[in-house]
Amino acid sequence: MYDLIVVGAGPAGSAAARAAALQGLDTLILEKEHFPRYKPCGGALSSRAASLLDFTLPYEVCERTITGARVHFRDRVLERHKGYNLTTLITRCQFDHLLLQKAKEAGADTKTEKVQAFQEKDEYVSVKTKDGIYRGKFLVIASGCQDSLKNKICGPDKKENMGVCLVAEIKEDDQKIKERLAGTLDIHFGMAEGGYGWIFPHRGYYSVGIGGLSSRLHHPRRAMLQFLKKNGFTEEQKLHGHLIPQGGNKRRTAYGRVLLAGDAAGFVDAFTGEGICYALSSGKIAGQVIGDTPAPEVASAYEKRIGKDFGEELRYALFLSKMMHNYPEIFLRILACREEVLDRYIEIAAAKISYKDFLRWLLPRLPLSLLRTL
Repeated sequence: MYDLIVVGAGPAGSAAARAAALQGLDTLILEKEHFPRYKPCGGALSSRAASLLDFTLPYEVCERTITGARVHFRDRVLERHKGYNLTTLITRCQFDHLLLQKAKEAGADTKTEKVQAFQEKDEYVSVKTKDGIYRGKFLVIASGCQDSLKNKICGPDKKENMGVCLVAEIKEDDQKIKERLAGTLDIHFGMAEGGYGWIFPHRGYYSVGIGGLSSRLHHPRRAMLQFLKKNGFTEEQKLHGHLIPQGGNKRRTAYGRVLLAGDAAGFVDAFTGEGICYALSSGKIAGQVIGDTPAPEVASAYEKRIGKDFGEELRYALFLSKMMHNYPEIFLRILACREEVLDRYIEIAAAKISYKDFLRWLLPRLPLSLLRTL
């Protein structure tokens, strides 16, 4: 009988396991893949996300420091830089492996087994894998939005609340990468049927991708190939696709002895698609709440902590996303053409301001015609 079983060893699962193990809880992680494993992702670790770690990231994991952004929309390009770190680029396979090692160092056990089902009992949760059955007083599901395990708690996600991304890693000489982008994220709005494209300068390669709402982006591969060609890359690239939930929508994220964390709970920035920060935060909260809360109150305590720590932030990000998708011409011209707007927006990644702060500042500066429609 474990105190906690965690399904999934991504950022949310490893954070939950580490937080629980550090409190002395007997913790087991069940992960279907051997680590390190490939994970399609742009790999931008915001300063807000990095601040959640209780250890220093080693040099080999930190590939490049980002201090600015270059934004494209139609024929317009705007670039702004700060004098401090906004984001650190990491490779997810290395980063996730490090988080799993930190969970193990804290005392968590791990097994490479795919969870097939779970059943909640009065005093524990029974978890079934191909190799056997495990029992835990609590269960954290952190196995992503495409794992059906979460559906027992929150139901399946609606298509209109899901995003789709395609990403490729394109090798390049570091000097050429530095000459092209250096410490800059290259963002292309208006791509992918109202979504956006990105070019991130990693160490020895570019992360190039597109993302948009799955209900609007009907031909993601075609859009990705067009984006590659437009930006000087060959179309002969290995593409990796994945779905991401749109955060800020109302979901049940805990029930009884079962908690959802990370993408499984829909904790993703609806405007940028960034989820690492909320994965780390929700996992950490889950582990802490299970360790210091009476069993009957764990689910409600978890949802209250989530709402207090970042629930409002996700809702404001969703509001901003809806503005972009409903009024793309007006909104994106403002973001890509006004230096003070972009300058203020990129402060969100550095945790200098919140989405709420940004919107309060932005709304008085929007055209009256747009405000009347909101």
